[in-house]
Amino acid sequence: MRVFRIAKKQYLEDLSGEGSRLFGGRWNKKGMAMLYFSDSLSTSLLEVLVHLDFKHLTNDFGYIEIEIPDALIDTKLKLKDLNDDWRDNPPRNSTVNLGSAFLKANKKLGLKVPCTILPMASNILINPRHKDISKIKVIKVEDLDIDSRLVVDGKL
Repeated sequence: MRVFRIAKKQYLEDLSGEGSRLFGGRWNKKGMAMLYFSDSLSTSLLEVLVHLDFKHLTNDFGYIEIEIPDALIDTKLKLKDLNDDWRDNPPRNSTVNLGSAFLKANKKLGLKVPCTILPMASNILINPRHKDISKIKVIKVEDLDIDSRLVVDGKL
């Protein structure tokens, strides 16, 4: 499976999960490293834009595309398996605990979860401390080139 992540260029190839370890996220507790990728570059852009004002999405940003062997990704989680509050902001314990349990179990390298913004799309959570992390193949690291029509008077 090919997946994408948008970040500041200086962090693109950092696959340590340090940012999520320091701050936590929807799917992981603070103190637990996790990498957040999306099933498409468009989904990745939505994930960034929901957290960041477009005016801050400068030339400092790029994207990384990686390939993960399909057998290393747990794809069993379905929308019906999630609590009704899984899309709430701030994130609820149900998603934080689910992702953290995935990290603790350490059975698979990746976990496919629905995208909160657009549930028919997916995010792939990666455990950077999994024994198979070296099986990730970097396909591309590029500058992020976004059409200026997304911005009207400096806002989306």
